[in-house]
Parts: sequence; C-alpha cells; structure tokens
Amino acid sequence: MSVICISLPTTLIGILPTYQSIGISATIIITITRLLQGLSVGGNLTGSVSFLIEHSNKKNHGLLASLLMSSLCIGILLGLLTSYLIKSILTPEQFNNWGWRIPFLLGSPIILLGIYIKYAIQDTPIFKQMKTANKIENFPLRKTLRLHWKDILISIMINSTGSVIFYFEAAYLINYLEFNKGFDKIAIDFLNRCCCIIMAIVTLLSGWLYDRIGAKKLYTTIITLIILSIGFITQLLEQENFNLVICAQVAIAILAALYIGSEPAMQSALYSNNIRNTALSLSYNISVSIFGGTAPIIFEYLVQTTGSLNSVAYYITACSLISLIGICLYKPSSDI
Repeated sequence: MSVICISLPTTLIGILPTYQSIGISATIIITITRLLQGLSVGGNLTGSVSFLIEHSNKKNHGLLASLLMSSLCIGILLGLLTSYLIKSILTPEQFNNWGWRIPFLLGSPIILLGIYIKYAIQDTPIFKQMKTANKIENFPLRKTLRLHWKDILISIMINSTGSVIFYFEAAYLINYLEFNKGFDKIAIDFLNRCCCIIMAIVTLLSGWLYDRIGAKKLYTTIITLIILSIGFITQLLEQENFNLVICAQVAIAILAALYIGSEPAMQSALYSNNIRNTALSLSYNISVSIFGGTAPIIFEYLVQTTGSLNSVAYYITACSLISLIGICLYKPSSDI
C-alpha cells in the first residue's frame, strides 16, 4: 500500500497544472502530495526492514538490512543522474517550464511494483506462525506506547546521530559548498554523486560488521570516530583548497554510511515480533522528523550565527553523545 501511496502522488506532481492555471490550489495540492510521499516512504522503509529481518537468518540480519540503506543511496544517485541528464539535454527555460516534470513521470511505473508486492509476495514465516498461534496483536500501537516506551526512547536516541550526519552529508553540504564557499556547482554535483556510490558500498560493509562484532561494539566504535573526527572534518570543509574539501566530504560520507548501514537491523532487534513494525515505524519516523528534518535549518542557523562550520561539529557531537547513551541502554529482544 505504501508503494502505491508513493507512486500516485509522484504521478500527480508530474501532471499538476501550474500556479498560473489554478492559482493557490496548485500549492495546496503539491504540499499534500509531498506529505503523502513522506508518510509513505517512512512506512515503506520500516516495513521493508521487518520483512527482510523476519525472512532472514540471524547470522546475516545486518547485511540484509543494510541492503535497504544501500538501495536508498543508489536511489539518490539515480535521482541525481536523471536530473543531470535532463538538464544536459534541455535548455534552462525548457527545464523550468516542463522538463522538471519528467523525473516524476518516470517514477510513475513504480505503482506496478506495488501491485505485484500486494498480490505476489507472501507473509513472513514469523508472521504466519503468530497467525496460527493466534498471537497477532490487534492494537500494536497501544501496546508499544504502554510497554515499550523506553525502547522507543532508546531507539530515538540512537537514531539521532544517523539522522543528523546523513542530512549533513546528503542535504546541507552541497548547498554550503556552492553558496557559502563559492565552489563550482558542476564539481560539487560530481563529488556528491561519487559520495553516493561510496555510501552505497560502505553501508553494506556496516551490515557485514554488524553480523561479525555486534551492535554495541560497532556503534560504540563509530560514535567514537565521529566525536574524534568531526571537528577536524569541518575545519577541512572551510578551506579554499577543493582537494581538502573532497577528503572531508568523503570522510563524512563514510561515517554516515557506517552509521546508517546497520541501523535497521539494530533497531528492529529492540522489539518483539508482534509489535516490531509498529514500534520501528514510530521510533524511526519520530527521530528522523525531530533530528533529520530540522538538521539543515539548525546547521544554517549555526553557521549564520557563528560564522563557522565548527558550530555544526559541536551539534553533531552533542547528538553523538545522546546516541552513545542510547547504545549503553540498548538491550535487544530475544525474539530474533
């Protein structure tokens, strides 16, 4: 259902009349469709995590779940390449008038995938066992909030760093380097595409490490690396030498990928089978909304207020300390 709710708004945006044609209605419609897309993506990601985890062997939970985060990076890369290709073919005027609609219309066929998933893919073995034993939770949200609010809080704490550092890499830096530092847009876009490739690979490495050394050791190490290196990385990003900037952004991409790569497996392990999907969706989306959604605004405010990117390093460090506390409190469920 979530895949269909992603594709329908995407198609609608592609065929939406302009503001000149229908006025404020165009603004209202595009706002609603974007909200639907966001809600659907949040539900689809966590649902996919539960599906993969419950289909897999415990020995490879991390690697399989990291495939989702790797595919997220690949999806961003494909979006960047599609935009680059269309802008290369069309004039700026053509792109602004109608060319921007093409990527949205190209995404429309995903509805076929949604229909296939709905009718062709079976429930997980764990879900079938719960159904046979009559252990399906009728009101999982109520049980989650009543009995697992501590796990939800721990999950939000752990995810804070992943949300912040991912948005720093994927959403903020490209604009900072272009508008604040004045680097060439073509070079920045190319660097961003390269970082997407790096992240797609490193997320898989993160999943593999999770299966080998476990969540606590892995995330204690990653968080320590972030705390020790983020100040040095932001100093490199403030340099006028683009080669140093490349090194810094690649370092951020690696740290972000290491962090987000194993998060799905680690957080899904917090919850029992009969509430996993609900609890995971709740904790993940609250955390991303609070820490990820506000991150670019906070970054820009800090930079404008202090005149330095080092202030962003302090913010990321603070989030890392919150996550470190969450890791110390982390206790996986025995269900998987």
